[in-house]
Amino acid sequence: MRQRTKLSQLFTVSALASGLLLAGCGDDGKDGKDAVAGNVGPTVVATTTSGFTITNDAIFVAPDAVTGDDITEALALALFDLPENALVVLPKGRFTVTEGIIVNSAQGLTIAGHGINETILDFGGSNGDDAFRFTGGNGITIRDLGVYEAPKNGIKTLGVDGIHITYTATVWEGPLEADNGAYGLYPLNSKNVLMENNYAYGSADAGIYVGQSENIVVRNNTAKNNVAGIEIENSSMADVYNNIAVGNSGGILSFDLPGLVKAYGSNVRIFSNQIYANNAENVGAGTVGEVPPGTGVIVLAASDVEIYNNQITDNETTAIAITSYFLIDDDVAGYPAEFGATMADGWSPTVKNVYMHNNTIARNGGNPRGALLQPIIDGYTSAFNNSGMEQTFPAILYDGIGELLSNFGAQGIGGFNAIVGPDAAADGVNYDPYGAGDLICANSNINGNSAPEYDQVNTGLVYPVDPADATFDGNGDPAPQLLIEPMIGTNYLSCTQPRLAPAKVTFRNNVYGCTGDDLAEAACAL
Repeated sequence: MRQRTKLSQLFTVSALASGLLLAGCGDDGKDGKDAVAGNVGPTVVATTTSGFTITNDAIFVAPDAVTGDDITEALALALFDLPENALVVLPKGRFTVTEGIIVNSAQGLTIAGHGINETILDFGGSNGDDAFRFTGGNGITIRDLGVYEAPKNGIKTLGVDGIHITYTATVWEGPLEADNGAYGLYPLNSKNVLMENNYAYGSADAGIYVGQSENIVVRNNTAKNNVAGIEIENSSMADVYNNIAVGNSGGILSFDLPGLVKAYGSNVRIFSNQIYANNAENVGAGTVGEVPPGTGVIVLAASDVEIYNNQITDNETTAIAITSYFLIDDDVAGYPAEFGATMADGWSPTVKNVYMHNNTIARNGGNPRGALLQPIIDGYTSAFNNSGMEQTFPAILYDGIGELLSNFGAQGIGGFNAIVGPDAAADGVNYDPYGAGDLICANSNINGNSAPEYDQVNTGLVYPVDPADATFDGNGDPAPQLLIEPMIGTNYLSCTQPRLAPAKVTFRNNVYGCTGDDLAEAACAL
């Protein structure tokens, strides 16, 4: 009986909304033709602040609601048993939602508010973890609305093929704190992910996150005051460009973490972004909680990453950090037992095939900190390292430990070669744990510091990659040394890589990204 009542209410809500909007238009409701104007089919009744048109055949949620109303039941009702290609329109104002909204297997659904600041849904009193969760389905669009104060995650998708999130905000108001929600915009295990023109603020994990997914374009977004601004994790074929990452602990992240269904990612391009002043203290948990505050870009245990043409400035620890998983878990001998199954699926603790070029780097490294880098910072601040000379903390920082361990070859060290197999000889940056010629390269990057304070921009190598240069601590483990040299003319990372292929999103029969609708975009020509 309860079910029948809700369905009846749904038809009443939709019919009432359409009737109110069409009053006096003379539509007889039979042939789709407006008897007065002579129009055929749906008519435009509103336009969002982004220019999206709302038509009279939409499902209108609580059209008479006023700011402060609880629209939970009307919203859940409107999203129940949806027809294909439905347009669901939320009212204008700020409204309370007290339950998480779950949508299963939607086909061609569009959920739209009236604008990123005009339609705000406040989940501060909600009982669910996720504000919105979309499971399965394809061709789903979320746009022109804000999701505030979600208990855990803002908008999460699981197993969706084709998800477009645009002109949408996820916000936790107030300071960045550990009890804020974890993820803002959160596609997971999905394909054809397009995220553009969004705003993410205050996440205690990642503001804009794509995990274990493929065919991804993240462009023209702003991520501010999160632990991680934008994060691509265990994902393949991803382009991250024309975004702003500011005020986070870490600006843009590319991670491959162990133990996930999609064992590893590849082909991640991070380019033409503004990444500045990411100096918030890290209040996160788990691996993201290890990100040193003050980091512009961090690559962790990932492969095939290209970082280029970004403006990376005013980050207090470093502009770019390239790190293996050994900085997270230094029990090298324990890796076969702990991560053996994951590594059998292709995950590696090392970082491989990273190419950094044509980035403008300025005013980074003024206050390096973070437990993950503490041994490195200790080495940097030691009298031995400075040798009486004033040095700037490295703007490009590569740990080198995986490369060093691999290059020990047949000697092995700490069980590492049980993981990657021996590499017969030390060969500098050209280390080859999987026989693929894996390089970490930096060239043609630009010192953006202005005269007369034209400070040196440095490259730092934490562990020497040649075993002949290694030193050892009291436990017989390699010791960090932090070898520093100027970024321009660096020898440590002097190499080039083949350029990575652009990502492509196919959504509702259209192609998006640098080989699609952005073909003429300046960033895509670089």
